[in-house]
Amino acid sequence: MSPEDSTSDRVHFEFKQIDQELQIIKRINVIRRTSDMDDIQIRAAASSLHSIYNGVEKILVFMLKDRSLPPERSTSWHSEVLDLATHNRLISEKLADELRDYMGFRHFYRHNYGFMLDGELLKPLLDRIINTVSELKRQIGT
Repeated sequence: MSPEDSTSDRVHFEFKQIDQELQIIKRINVIRRTSDMDDIQIRAAASSLHSIYNGVEKILVFMLKDRSLPPERSTSWHSEVLDLATHNRLISEKLADELRDYMGFRHFYRHNYGFMLDGELLKPLLDRIINTVSELKRQIGT
């Protein structure tokens, strides 16, 4: 992607990347039906969830910038992205609340060691991520 690409092109590119990460989540979810995740699978799931939320945030920032509403870089920057997206009707409050769970996880993942991940705590996020991304696509009109 280059700075000259349109917002639509950038959003499309990010969703392609997110869809690749969702394929990993789907494979992990198949494994989860028959056994508990091992440490490597937990780390893979966590990495994919982290990447997906990063992509979601990029999409929202692209769309906000396209509307001349860039978030200010502050200590609460990540929350501000969701607040601006909601306030400007890019996404619903309900979806923003759902995304806050992933934002919180992303923060935890980024600032802790992999061995600290708990597979049980990942399960609700893994269970919902596919629907959450689908709802995001629906709401922003892709």
